[in-house]
Amino acid sequence: MFNYIIIGSGLYGATFAQQAHAAGKSVLVIDKRSHIAGIV
Repeated sequence: MFNYIIIGSGLYGATFAQQAHAAGKSVLVIDKRSHIAGIV
């Protein structure tokens, strides 16, 4: 069970996931790419 499920880990998704985790929330991040925080 997760508090948040984030689809796509671009800059906003990755930042939100980090902040939510730091606040004690459980977060699942799903992205089709093998890296996070946008297109490289």
